Amino acid sequence: MFLQWGWLTLIVHLYIQFSVCLSTDSLIERHAYIIPESPVRALGSQLEASCILNDTFVKKRKVDANQIFWKLKEDKISKDFYHTVNSTVSNVTLTISSVGTELLTCNVQLNEDQVTTVFGIQIKAGLPPEKPKNLSCITYHEKNMTCSWNPGNSTYLPTSYQFKLSIIPNNVTSYQLPNNVNNSYTICYPHISYFVSNKIWVEVRNDLGSAESDVLWQDPVDVIKPDPPKITSVQHVKHISTVLTLKWENPKVPYTYDLEYNLRYRIVDNPEWMQVPPEDTKSKRESFSVQNLKPFTDYAFTIRCKRKDEAGYWSDWSLEKIGKTPEAVPLRGPLMWRIVENRGSTERKIRIMWKALDKSDANGIILKYQMSIKGKKFMKTESFGAEKLEYDLTLSNEEYEIRLNASNSAGASPDGILIQPSATKSALPPVQNLQAYPEDNQLLVKWKPPVFPVSAYVIEWCEEASKDSCTEPLYWRHVQKSASKAFLKDNILPFKRYRITTYALYSGRPGSPVSRLAYLQQDRPENGPVVHLKHVGKKEAELTWSEIPIKEMRGFITKYTVFYKSGTANETSIFVDAKYQELQLNSLTGNTLYVVRVMASTVKGGTNSSEVNFTTLNFAKGEIEAIVVPICLSFLLITVVTILLCFNKRHLIKKYVWPNVPDPANSRVVEWSPSAANLIQNNLGPKEPLNPDGFISDVTIIEADVDNEKYLSNEDEIKQLTSLKKEKSTSEEHSSGIGGSSCMSSPRQSVSDSDSESAQNTTSTVQYSTVLVNDTGYRCQQPSAQVFIRSESTQPLLENEEKTDEHAYGNFGSCSTEVKRQYFKRNASIEETCLSEPHPNGAAILGDTNEEDSLKPNQKEISDQNSDLEGCPTVEEFPSSNDQTVVRLEFLGFSAGLETDQQSYMPQAVKSNSYMPQSK
Repeated sequence: MFLQWGWLTLIVHLYIQFSVCLSTDSLIERHAYIIPESPVRALGSQLEASCILNDTFVKKRKVDANQIFWKLKEDKISKDFYHTVNSTVSNVTLTISSVGTELLTCNVQLNEDQVTTVFGIQIKAGLPPEKPKNLSCITYHEKNMTCSWNPGNSTYLPTSYQFKLSIIPNNVTSYQLPNNVNNSYTICYPHISYFVSNKIWVEVRNDLGSAESDVLWQDPVDVIKPDPPKITSVQHVKHISTVLTLKWENPKVPYTYDLEYNLRYRIVDNPEWMQVPPEDTKSKRESFSVQNLKPFTDYAFTIRCKRKDEAGYWSDWSLEKIGKTPEAVPLRGPLMWRIVENRGSTERKIRIMWKALDKSDANGIILKYQMSIKGKKFMKTESFGAEKLEYDLTLSNEEYEIRLNASNSAGASPDGILIQPSATKSALPPVQNLQAYPEDNQLLVKWKPPVFPVSAYVIEWCEEASKDSCTEPLYWRHVQKSASKAFLKDNILPFKRYRITTYALYSGRPGSPVSRLAYLQQDRPENGPVVHLKHVGKKEAELTWSEIPIKEMRGFITKYTVFYKSGTANETSIFVDAKYQELQLNSLTGNTLYVVRVMASTVKGGTNSSEVNFTTLNFAKGEIEAIVVPICLSFLLITVVTILLCFNKRHLIKKYVWPNVPDPANSRVVEWSPSAANLIQNNLGPKEPLNPDGFISDVTIIEADVDNEKYLSNEDEIKQLTSLKKEKSTSEEHSSGIGGSSCMSSPRQSVSDSDSESAQNTTSTVQYSTVLVNDTGYRCQQPSAQVFIRSESTQPLLENEEKTDEHAYGNFGSCSTEVKRQYFKRNASIEETCLSEPHPNGAAILGDTNEEDSLKPNQKEISDQNSDLEGCPTVEEFPSSNDQTVVRLEFLGFSAGLETDQQSYMPQAVKSNSYMPQSK
């Protein structure tokens, strides 16, 4: 029943598929079809296809073959590659330019906007199969035989491979390869025939063609690849630390096989293999002893085998088997170094350091260290556990030999030797041209060996915390004597400064050290320098900055860059060498605010300091002194020159600034003398001053009678003179002379008040006495006796009152002659003149002697003031001396016959500020 339902279902399914195909074919037939329908073409070949329209479609759509166009992969084909055969057929010619499957369609342009695809086919493009090459086979004993070949390039088309084997002629066995396999085929055991020649070849085929490989004739037994041997044990030989014995099991092979072996080994954790010589394992065996191994070392062993006659293949390497050699006495003593700290002049603190032996040198597990220290008068031995690697002790300044060995279960190593030289002994030569720089993430240290032969070198390095000072710990290593360079990688960090010191060892004696500084990797400084202002002037400023701490440098400082600017001006930069930490900025502007910063740079960049502001000064140092001192010196020079000029020209200054004005207080009127001739001949010597106080405090009008007649008989004249007495002396010229001269056009101020206080406080108010006579004795009368008045004044006269040194007295022969002004003067004469207006009094004034030359007489002229006078008396010339002014009474109108017993009033200065009557 179930079988019947199965057949029924199959029939229904086939009917549906057939119906769909018929329906599809009928639909296509109504439109068009392409010949050929499913072409397969080789790459580079041509394809000709024809699109044939169905008559029903042509009539229904009213189209023809001219409306057909072609597409390949949705790309429209150019009209140059297709043409119309008739109204229903269009042919296209294509060149296959790519491999794979492509869709070719026939399309009809129904109208301007409507296009329909009427048919399409798939074009398969590829390559014909190539001939298989390098056919070979390998036999895995009692497993299979696998043959392989090179199939060549891909065909891009469905391709079938057949592996063919023939043992008996004309009896070929074919094996079809799976679809995804094209280069090998395996024949399983027992379908393998040993000891017989097998004919083997490969055939390949696709739609574009077929090919066969060359025939391979081979006996499967000749191409056997055996399984690798299996190492069963690795054992050491008792009391021999350099030998290990291996044992293994051989693989299964035909009984006629004679095997040979390859044996190799390596130190565990070392990828480099070492091989036992092939001639030592040429024969078949199951064990072998490997010699010349290192004591107390782990070794890995592996082995393989093949047919001895070189036919067949080597087996794969066996799995590794590890064995360990026993311990042996250490090869050498520990490497030692020391740090010396001088505590005083007689002792040193020494730290002795040593490194644990490498496994290759220890030859086992180190159990202890033993040290001996020997001097001239000193011997000491110490033992240390395996964990201790340094020892501190204090020694004197002598030379000491330090020995150290290491012990394991097999025994003690040879002694390592280090000589600590005497502190007083000169150091041995150092290495030459030491260099240290980074290379391949390591520090490379290079040097040139010294002239003398060395036994080894010691390189020590430490992180430098401050200048010439290292932080703990100190690292060191020994280098062979034949080396001239070494790489430092351990305990080296980037951005840290290291001090690297190299010593040459002369039979254990250290030479002089040579040090270099180095960085494994540099960066810009962590912080900038701290800037300080050292000095600020008007046009300059001096900056200093502190050196960046070594831990913050992170590299070598190559330069400093100083940036400064004022206000919104452009920033200026100055480069400073790294060895300097100061700079003076010049050509600055006075009284200006500046902003300055310093950048410290390494090869990787720079870091700025914080900004510092400063303001330049208004004046530079010494500039104020340079201005003030010249001004003061100039003022002092001018003052000195002025004083010298004033002193040198004092007579001119005295003449123009304060002229000599006669002071009546210091004058004395000469007494009247009856004989003018005697006065002239005797030259009138000096008189004693009438007033010892040195000034005349007041004047009194004197009324004199001549021949029983009063000279001042006119009441109007007395009133006029009285009014003159009350006026103050206010004349701008400060003229000197006796009262109102007869030759003056207007009366001069000559009478002052009786104010004794003003006269005592100043000598600028000069008071004069005026001698008056009446008309009877004045007008053209010749006095009978000559009387003179002496002036005791020593006050210099005014400038406009001075005349030339010598003048003759004026001629008074005619009263019509105009009389000039008459003054008391010194060093000058009075010119003769007559004024147009009459004056009530007339006087003859004789000049006093010159101050510089008292022996030279000076002349003064006195002329009558009234132009209407007739028969005016003449003034005779006579000398005067000792600063005396002589007045002749004849000129005043006194009678020559004046008797001595007559009462008269003489000008006399008294302390009561008045003139007192005096009898003669």
